[in-house]
Amino acid sequence: MTTTQAPQVRTQDRPDLGSWWRRWGGTVVAATVVAAFLLATPPVGTVTVEEYGGLYVSFGSPLVSQYAVAGLVSVGAVVLARVWPVRATALALTPFLIVPWTGWFAWGWLLALVAVTVVVAVRRPWAAAVPYVAAVLVAAWYCAGTSAALTPIGAVTAGSRPGYQTVTLGLYAFCFTAALVVAIAVGAAGRSRQQQRAAALQERRARDVEQLVQERARMARDLHDVVAHHVSLIAVRAESAPYQHPDLDPAARQVLVEIADDARAALGELRQALSVLRRTDADPGELAPQPDASAVDGLLATAVSAGQRVDVVGSWQGVPAGPGYVLYRAVQEGLTNARRHAPAATVRVERTQDDGRVGFTMTNDAPGATAVVVGRGLLGMRERVEALGGRVEATATGDRFVLTVDLPEQAAP
Repeated sequence: MTTTQAPQVRTQDRPDLGSWWRRWGGTVVAATVVAAFLLATPPVGTVTVEEYGGLYVSFGSPLVSQYAVAGLVSVGAVVLARVWPVRATALALTPFLIVPWTGWFAWGWLLALVAVTVVVAVRRPWAAAVPYVAAVLVAAWYCAGTSAALTPIGAVTAGSRPGYQTVTLGLYAFCFTAALVVAIAVGAAGRSRQQQRAAALQERRARDVEQLVQERARMARDLHDVVAHHVSLIAVRAESAPYQHPDLDPAARQVLVEIADDARAALGELRQALSVLRRTDADPGELAPQPDASAVDGLLATAVSAGQRVDVVGSWQGVPAGPGYVLYRAVQEGLTNARRHAPAATVRVERTQDDGRVGFTMTNDAPGATAVVVGRGLLGMRERVEALGGRVEATATGDRFVLTVDLPEQAAP
């Protein structure tokens, strides 16, 4: 029976439109409003004269090209405001430089300054002070002068009767301040939502970790019930065999004793490893002492007593606990691999310690070996050694297998 799998969609290749809109949506809306206002404003008007209290204001016909370029500059300033607030403010002020020659300006240019203020205030409230002050100053200049402002309903002024300019400036300042406050509030609400989403994501990850810990604890209990049970049976049967078979010769009795000792040692290490898997914050368990470099002599002696031929050269002195534990596990894995792949070969272990570094080189005959198959044992060894800033080299050249482990005596920070 064959099974088919549904094709997997590579979602990472698709643009995240939702994320993009959250970042740039407000800027796009503000730029669109400014552009629509400028497009709705007639670029050419008729010459009229209005008289208010003896003040004459003349509205001339603007040049279309100047109006178009200034409009593009204003919209571009709004687009750039999210990234460069100060530069966007300077760019939004640029169209007003032609007012001394034209005598008019588009009110949409002032709206662009307000839009820059809003866009900046949503993300960086303090940076919005620059475009806000610029917008208020332009409004004050407009209310104090006689320049005309082009709007969709025609050309207007701030008023020529006494007191009108002050009232108009107050209305402008109130509207600009209200826009600034609303933009700051919207930005704060958006940041709050982002923090809530981040907190929810962190909570989900914490639940996943908790479920993983619980699953590891369950697996540890299952392993203890199954593996530890059978290993303990091996030890019991090896110890009881001499009593069930009194005719066993002394050599066989000694082998059974060593089998029982090895089984009980394996059972002890298994229980230590399972206690780590079962450890949680609610049940920290007991921390058993870990083997170090001084325990390697006993490890080698156990291998020799089990029938493995081992030659040892050199020694270690005063190796700290961290590197010592890594060395113990590396020697243990090396001896295990040698017994598994070359049971009749002599293993040579040369221990080295010099100039702040400690390690060993393990060699043994490996007829027919042409390449090293990296299994879980070597991977675990490499992870332990490299975590302390050391290195592991495993090579099979000719008919020999060479394992080299070298690491600093003091764990790397």
